[in-house]
Amino acid sequence: MNHTQNSHDRFNTPDRLRKAALDLFIDNGYQSTSLRDLAAHLGIHAGSLYHHIESKQSLLFEIIEECMSDLVSAINSNLKRARDNKTKLRAFIRTFIEFQINEKKKVLLMLRERSNLSFEQRQVVSALRNEYTNCLKHIIKFETKETSHNDIESKFLANGIIGMLEGIPMWDESDQPLPTQQIVEQLTEIIVRSVFNRS
Repeated sequence: MNHTQNSHDRFNTPDRLRKAALDLFIDNGYQSTSLRDLAAHLGIHAGSLYHHIESKQSLLFEIIEECMSDLVSAINSNLKRARDNKTKLRAFIRTFIEFQINEKKKVLLMLRERSNLSFEQRQVVSALRNEYTNCLKHIIKFETKETSHNDIESKFLANGIIGMLEGIPMWDESDQPLPTQQIVEQLTEIIVRSVFNRS
């Protein structure tokens, strides 16, 4: 009995559980993956999962929330080291792109399956997305005079940039032949020019 319990503790850690769920949700889709599938993948009984999660939906939310929170934390951490506004913009873009590439599966899961979250869970995810979108908006807005027109322009530009960057994990492999560093450098220059060369 103790041996069985120890096996469950050793092989069904939260990290391994989330990784297995992430792999199955990406490969088969959230709706097509059952908790029985997840348990079989982990080599345990389906009932054992309820010692670790409330439901399949709560597990999906946990993975997505962790992804978004990690991105917000990475952005905030890297912006603290930036001395001026242009450096902040470059740091924001670099952090965002590297995260999208390094955490591709989690980002794809967020983009594909967030509609399966409850209303309250989607509100949490939206708040995290608004946090980094507003961060970019303030960086952009800093470069313009404080007018209602420029405020709207900054909002549209920030949302457009975020939308473009969030799409990186959905690129086909044939569309992404460049190494990460080159993608970062080229996209950064495109975005920086679009922000700082506005009339």
